Amino acid sequence: MLKEAHFTPQRMLSMLGLKPDSLGPFALIPGPKERSHLLLELLDNPQKNFTFLDYEMHTGSLEGKRVTVGNGGRYAPDTAITTEILCGAGAQSLIRVGSCGSLQEHVKIGDLVIVTGALRGEGTSSYYVPQNFSTVAHPDIVQALKQASERLKVRYHLGWIFTTDALFQETRELIQQLNQQNVSSIDMVTSTFLTIAQVRKKKAGAILAVSDECLHGTFGFRDPLFLAAEEKIIAVAREALNYL
Repeated sequence: MLKEAHFTPQRMLSMLGLKPDSLGPFALIPGPKERSHLLLELLDNPQKNFTFLDYEMHTGSLEGKRVTVGNGGRYAPDTAITTEILCGAGAQSLIRVGSCGSLQEHVKIGDLVIVTGALRGEGTSSYYVPQNFSTVAHPDIVQALKQASERLKVRYHLGWIFTTDALFQETRELIQQLNQQNVSSIDMVTSTFLTIAQVRKKKAGAILAVSDECLHGTFGFRDPLFLAAEEKIIAVAREALNYL
């Protein structure tokens, strides 16, 4: 068993001036600020109620719910910080609104992936849980994202994701191994996000836009299909709140 950390989330929140109800019970969390700004436009009367280094969180209302939007980090360590803050300061249902690379032939650039579970290839989550811990998305969040995707008639896939710390160490052997394990996608964030939410007993899930096809080394960050998918994940995340 891992020992309890001396520097606890409660101490961190106190130092940052946050309380257990500072943030909304619902949180939409992208990585980059640019996507955060797009999500922020959905909120009525948003107020900035947290800022730390490059991270900001705004809380407002969306269709009768108190919702926090914040840029949640691009990599595992900074994602751990922001997820701890969210979980400790009031968020109960968290949706990551992000991107990923495809590991399966049928998962194409511009498609969406609803994550059901994650393989932990990053190092941060090992400070929280043992190696045999099963990191999964909460079924309520998965179901809400499914219903939202079907309501909006967008192409999506359910699947597991592999989260890595080393973007340029995605060897052909690793990609093929993950493909054969039927892992749908790869990123640098989701397993940390989901693991910490599980440990803190919060509901969490992820809706991701496919930016690359890793089996063929095809990069699509500037592909119009991916740009359209970014708009779709925002729409799906918003719609999913209606089912939570």
